[in-house]
Amino acid sequence: MGGRLSDWRIGVDVGGSFTDLVAFNTRSGELKIEKVPTVKADPAVGVMDALAKLERDWGVGGGDVEAFLHGTTIGTNALLEMKGARVGLLVTGGFRAIPQVQTGSQPRPFLLFYHRPEGLVQPVHVRDVPERVDKSGEVITRLDVEATRRAVRALRDDGVTSIAVSFLFSYANSSHEQAARRIIEEEHPGCVISLSSEIMPRIREWPRMSTTLVNAYLEPVLTAYLRSLDQQLAERDVTTSQRYLMQSNGGVMPFSAAIRGGRTHHTLLSGPAAGVVSAAFLCATQGFRNLVSLDIGGTSADVAFVEGGVPVEVTQGQIEGRTVYAPMVDVEAVSAGGGTIARVDSGGLLRVGPDSAGSDPGPACYGRGGMEATITDADMALGYLDPDYFLGGAMSLDPAASERALMEGVGNPLGSRSPQEAAWGTIKVIEVKMADRILALASEKGISLREFSLMAGGGAGPL
Repeated sequence: MGGRLSDWRIGVDVGGSFTDLVAFNTRSGELKIEKVPTVKADPAVGVMDALAKLERDWGVGGGDVEAFLHGTTIGTNALLEMKGARVGLLVTGGFRAIPQVQTGSQPRPFLLFYHRPEGLVQPVHVRDVPERVDKSGEVITRLDVEATRRAVRALRDDGVTSIAVSFLFSYANSSHEQAARRIIEEEHPGCVISLSSEIMPRIREWPRMSTTLVNAYLEPVLTAYLRSLDQQLAERDVTTSQRYLMQSNGGVMPFSAAIRGGRTHHTLLSGPAAGVVSAAFLCATQGFRNLVSLDIGGTSADVAFVEGGVPVEVTQGQIEGRTVYAPMVDVEAVSAGGGTIARVDSGGLLRVGPDSAGSDPGPACYGRGGMEATITDADMALGYLDPDYFLGGAMSLDPAASERALMEGVGNPLGSRSPQEAAWGTIKVIEVKMADRILALASEKGISLREFSLMAGGGAGPL
């Protein structure tokens, strides 16, 4: 079943609840699909579980793999959970406050008690050093080498493992940032270094600094993950040199470019981008011109638009409240996945999301200790799922547990007469939530939905 050596291309997407694998034989046209629970503590383990299952079920081993493509939200998750590296920042003398002031604006001007997201660098780890370049790239004040050395030593002694360098107008003349890199390499060997002149060589001080900080914060996390994955792939005999990571714009980059390559900020939408690319492929092969891509997974529903067969892209985005400049598909996440939790709030209203049960413990029907009602439990109670054939038959569900959770969390507080009534109300709320967001996004972009078809994908999409 393995086919000729190196006939198989494998794509693996690590989601919040499940890890999906698709294997395609380029010679015979065979297509194999596997799905296993995501291991949140180490997502690479879930990837290995999927590869092991592929070999058990279909005899496709590591040596049969021609190319390995991977989509992951590990960077986005680290940003969401604030589990990145301890970051230091070197700035031009007198400009230490930029990370706090930013642009001075806020996304909702009439929100009086707006709080900015927690900073990726602590104020104590922001060091300004004497140097200055003007907008045309002329050096006004040469970089103070000794002051820079003292700043780097202080950051090193404070346990900083990743340093971002963002000097004024460095896009016009990067010599001072390059000199700072050499000093960091001498004073703090092994430290991850992110230069704004390389990460985003463009005008606008805060977007350039923010993007550089995001890269510095996440690069050690992604590097450690990819190195671990690389090692485990080698142990499974997946030694092909064609190992690629999905980028936010729907393209790919080699693992080698992602590992300490200063391109981590290009991978923040690595997972969702693949779904949008598939929608564009459907346009090209099935005669559609415009599509709304609705990719519903275990944690969220990702909404994107394909116009004229091309995914709508942006060059700047807000990822978990952080400004990032990088080409990316225009994807909006809605907390409407299979694991999204439904409950009645203190005012007696049925709320769905934003929190998710994930895959561990997961929905109540998984039988792993989950007690709260989820969208999957609602689907179970309404008969949309076969309790004896879930996850390709590898897992059975408990309908009674779904009904108990629905009545305790939704039905009893609302006075529902049955679990099915509670489930129906839960499904209607989540449907309205997704539809309202799609309508709002289309309005913002000037898109007429009358000219679009809907493509639902992901594990919960067909439901």
